[in-house]
Amino acid sequence: MLDFFFYVLLVGCFLFFVLPVSLLLHVNRPQISAPINAEICLGLYRACMGIALQIRDGQPYVRVVLFNRVIPHLSLRLSTEKKTTHSAPSKAEVPPQDQSIPPSHSPPPSEPPKPKNELKAMDWIRIGLPPALRFLKRFPRVFSLYYISVRGHFGLEDPMQTGTLYGYQRALLALPFKRLRLELIPDFCNQGLIGQARIAIGIHVGTLLLIALGFALHAVLRYVQTRYTSRPLRFH
Repeated sequence: MLDFFFYVLLVGCFLFFVLPVSLLLHVNRPQISAPINAEICLGLYRACMGIALQIRDGQPYVRVVLFNRVIPHLSLRLSTEKKTTHSAPSKAEVPPQDQSIPPSHSPPPSEPPKPKNELKAMDWIRIGLPPALRFLKRFPRVFSLYYISVRGHFGLEDPMQTGTLYGYQRALLALPFKRLRLELIPDFCNQGLIGQARIAIGIHVGTLLLIALGFALHAVLRYVQTRYTSRPLRFH
């Protein structure tokens, strides 16, 4: 039995580092006067299983996601109320009023000796700047955009501006970007926005760990070269 749970845990860790972790952002507003409901889902393989943080009517909830559906029975409400208690200070904390504090004649602290071969600020910049630039260059590989979906009705104060914005939407849909889904219907009578927006992003944890490991090794090698060799560093 223990071997079975060990293999299950091993497979789960393998899938966690190999499969992308899905991050789903969902914002919903059913009516103009209604509050905005938000939801953040974090799960494996496009949120097939994971957890969801929902904010409905100003109250946060934590729910379980299974096969892209939120299970309503498995939920936990997060309390936002804070109880403050005013405690009176103890007698030990209140200093006496009539007792005078004698002046201290302790000698001034001596400055610690500076170590030899101390690195300057320019040396730290030369050590950390190239690994940081390489890390930032490779960092976008960690994320992958699944889709952006916006559906609903919208209306501005000026009906002409509403028509202009709808024209911009049609121009965006003509672009060869299949991951963008816009279905906004103009409302020339009412002012406001009703609908929902969803953004799905994939986070590759294994790629992030490899990039972070490469950054750490690169920075350590440059530090060792600066500290223990006389070869000058270059910005590359």
